Amino acid sequence: MRTIHSIFLAICATVVSGAGSSILAQACSDPSACNYQPNAGPYCVETEVMQVHTDGVLAGMTTYRVYFIADTSSDLVSAVFGDADYPLTVTTTTSFYQNEFGAATPNAINPILYGFAPELAFDSWVTLGIEQEPSATAGEGLVGLVSDEAQDWGLSFEAGGDIVINTSVGGAWFSTNDQSNGVPDVTGRVLLGQFTTDGELGGMINLSVFPGGQLGGSGELVTYAIGEVCQCLYPTTYFVDADGDGYGTTPVLLCEPGEGYATTGGDCNDNTAVAYPGNPSDVVGDGIDGNCDGQETCYRDIDNDGYRNADTTDFIGSPFNLDCAEFGEAYGYQPFDCDDTNPDLTVPDENGNCDPDVTSATEGCGDPGACNYDPEAIPEAENCEYLTCQGCPNPAACNYDPDAQILAPLVCDFTTCAGCTDPAATNYSATVVIADDSECVYAGLLAIAPVTVHFEDNAGPAMTYTNEVYALLPPDAIRLKRVVGVKGGDVTLRVEPFDAFHQSATCDGWNPHDMAVTTAFNGTEYTNLDCLSDSWFTIGGSVGSGPDLAAIGFDGEALSEMSAFDSELLAAEGDSLGWEIEGDTGGEPSNHCLELLGRPGCAHSVRIARVTLALGQSFSFQAGLTYTVGGEGERSVAGFDITDDSSTFSDSGGGGEADSDDAIITDGVSNTIYGCLNPVACNYDASANADSGWCDYDSCQGCTYQDADNYDEASTVDDGTCTFSVTSDCPFDSTGDGLIGASDLVDFLSQFDSSCE
Repeated sequence: MRTIHSIFLAICATVVSGAGSSILAQACSDPSACNYQPNAGPYCVETEVMQVHTDGVLAGMTTYRVYFIADTSSDLVSAVFGDADYPLTVTTTTSFYQNEFGAATPNAINPILYGFAPELAFDSWVTLGIEQEPSATAGEGLVGLVSDEAQDWGLSFEAGGDIVINTSVGGAWFSTNDQSNGVPDVTGRVLLGQFTTDGELGGMINLSVFPGGQLGGSGELVTYAIGEVCQCLYPTTYFVDADGDGYGTTPVLLCEPGEGYATTGGDCNDNTAVAYPGNPSDVVGDGIDGNCDGQETCYRDIDNDGYRNADTTDFIGSPFNLDCAEFGEAYGYQPFDCDDTNPDLTVPDENGNCDPDVTSATEGCGDPGACNYDPEAIPEAENCEYLTCQGCPNPAACNYDPDAQILAPLVCDFTTCAGCTDPAATNYSATVVIADDSECVYAGLLAIAPVTVHFEDNAGPAMTYTNEVYALLPPDAIRLKRVVGVKGGDVTLRVEPFDAFHQSATCDGWNPHDMAVTTAFNGTEYTNLDCLSDSWFTIGGSVGSGPDLAAIGFDGEALSEMSAFDSELLAAEGDSLGWEIEGDTGGEPSNHCLELLGRPGCAHSVRIARVTLALGQSFSFQAGLTYTVGGEGERSVAGFDITDDSSTFSDSGGGGEADSDDAIITDGVSNTIYGCLNPVACNYDASANADSGWCDYDSCQGCTYQDADNYDEASTVDDGTCTFSVTSDCPFDSTGDGLIGASDLVDFLSQFDSSCE
């Protein structure tokens, strides 16, 4: 029976413009890159943009070519194939262009035909190495196609449809090993196909590759996604852009900036979008340096009476103070002065006269720009105040004041009411006014419920306090499966009291599942108050309830005294540490907003611990969370370090409450998804980009071939134990699975043109 050496490479490819302009590329193995793949291999696939069509019948379409990138010039590709175990897809969101003179392969294309059918050069086809009829002198041969009778992918492709090969028999396009088709060209590439479409190209392909051209066995199975990036991509400098004007302030290195960041810095005022370098529409007299040249242009107020010169073009520069409130300066909203040489003459009377009305003057504030302006008063600066009627004029700000008399853009606040508005995020908040989805977190968070203080021996020892710790899960999580840490890894478990956790003498144990809610004394049942304040770990349980838990990496009996559960003990134990649910139920998120005072994410949370300490002491709790996602298997995320308020004291009962500021991801990366990265494992997580250290290799092992005598429909990974009644009646079944399919073809290609002993 054949053995497939499976090398699942990083999903990779690169898009370059212009035929022949690409360079030899490999999957990214640099840990400092944004697209680092820890299991990156020596090969890759790139998708090259051959031509963007702007006119004729192909207007709006793009022609792509897909290439295999070899490691050495002697590597050999024998087949591109798919079956039920290794599905193959080449898809578009619309349809593929198929020329009437073309076919599913370029076997019969003669370039002479391009003269009267120029669009034939952009026909969609699959290949190995050749782009026209093969040259015998170059050792080339025809590209062969095979398909399942029940899934004629070639016919579907020629009709403009997707290529889908996923049956048990499978299909492939190939060249035999006596041909030069699968040998890399001078650029180190092997052409795999040409595709013209006005849609988005995608898919996943499998190749049989012989490193160094060494035939034998079935070669190495390599799997790639179409359209991703091969070369390493590194963080780029962006600038924090709070006002969205395209110019930022603080530089940061980011892989995917999202909203709230700009590619250009130099913003002198990130609180308003009307101020940015070179702004051609800098508003005169608004008190804002709109073009960031270090000064503001104000209207002139020669007599400094708070009324600007009637000449609308009479401006004055304000290079030191940008508020247009210095001597001789006026804002644009201030009224015209009927005589700007006399501070006693301001606005004309009802008859248009500019005479002072000295009889009605008082000693009040005569500055129309002041909050306490008195139109009957003689201007007296010391009687004016300018603070109580100041306000933010920006409707997009948290503190926008539509009734403000004095517009003060510098007091605008864009942060206190900002937050995550994506309902799919863990920290989504319906009360957010300004959307700042760059703050959204799609991983698990930890939260500590408000403290319960025990002054007397009621539900716990006197002068102690009790906290409950909750895991806040993303909305797509359906079950919290384990609380875990990997020693030396990014997923950390760390539970540390300042001194020691309280442990009840009557409720000995680290898991509350078997604790008694009541206790008997002299024949009478009493509530076991001491148990209610005991310290323990759980996944969704409480005293006398919850799922059975299994200890991971430590002796559960040794932790009956929870005061021993600290970093020193964990450091002395196994590589993986924590606790998990033993059965198939439990750990389902529920609404704990009452306990967590409505903090974002509380409606989808699971209790994971309860701790009791003496007043004045504190603790820290950090944990990795592994949860299941519908249709995606398991996902693991790094823990968040949450420390309660150490200022807890008896006369207030405060402290112990975690807010959003407590949720700091240890490694500073919010889009890290931890999971099993080994494709041969039962719990392999294709969406993960960091290793959680948890891979299961046993639960899904068994016979996966439906035609086998001992087929196990619950198994997803074949363990080689299949037995078949059909033997001699299936002479071409080289894999022994009872079917003659694409995998048998790959075996045949590896032996083709070999001499028999």
